[in-house]
Amino acid sequence: MTTPSHLDRRNARSEPLEFTLTEDALVWRTQDGRWGGEMRFDRVQQVRLAVEIAGRASQVVCRVTDIDGREAAFGSMRWAGPGHWEPAADTFQVLLRGLHASLLPRAALVRFVEGQSLAFTATMFGLGLILAVAGAAFFVILFLVQENPLGLALIAAIAAGGWLMRLFRPRGPRVYDPRTYAAAGLSETPPDQ
Repeated sequence: MTTPSHLDRRNARSEPLEFTLTEDALVWRTQDGRWGGEMRFDRVQQVRLAVEIAGRASQVVCRVTDIDGREAAFGSMRWAGPGHWEPAADTFQVLLRGLHASLLPRAALVRFVEGQSLAFTATMFGLGLILAVAGAAFFVILFLVQENPLGLALIAAIAAGGWLMRLFRPRGPRVYDPRTYAAAGLSETPPDQ
């Protein structure tokens, strides 16, 4: 059996990391072989799968958190330059499948969730609300009170705020069954938000 290996880079400030699985841990090293860290399976507290932005596309990111609050994150795309992300779904799926299979014996002690955190969605919803309310207030002042046609441009701000509010309406992450991803036929579709 070969050890799953996945090369990942989250952003410009991070260096490329190679994630692998051992018998008892998720391990990561730099590309030149320097030690990056490890997370023992018996210390894993949560696995979160979420869809995140990757340039003009989106990717699935797996965030593994241990009981000390340390987090290891790897995704189905890796940063390759400003605005450029390379697909890495093939190795991501193998590592994700292996990670879930390794955690199955401890499944009752690990929280498996899909979706963004409630704090993130509430923050983004709040920003959308501020944008929509500010746009509506200035629209009323400029267009309805002062009768200035430039006020019509604020309809875009109202629409953008409404779109953000709809896209990030606060809802907590959903719990999922880890056997779904540990199975040999891992789905090609990312988890729903």
